Amino acid sequence: MSEMENKAVELNMEEMEEAAGGKYPMLPEKKGYRIYKILPGDTLYKIAKANKTTVDALLSYNPQITNRNLIRAGAYMYIKK
Repeated sequence: MSEMENKAVELNMEEMEEAAGGKYPMLPEKKGYRIYKILPGDTLYKIAKANKTTVDALLSYNPQITNRNLIRAGAYMYIKK
């Protein structure tokens, strides 16, 4: 085995997702919004509270969320700046 084959490669989250084929597509940039990656344990209520907004507001920015009781870790959503 060569020395190169034996070295670990450090990747950031975006690079890891790209290498893995990206389970959830990244959202396009949208003026006035930031993109948030949903984390394990997140709920719309927790995200709304942490960003001083409401669940209904989050849903209005994110039509891709069709069930307010089901969001997936690793997916992306918009949060108004």
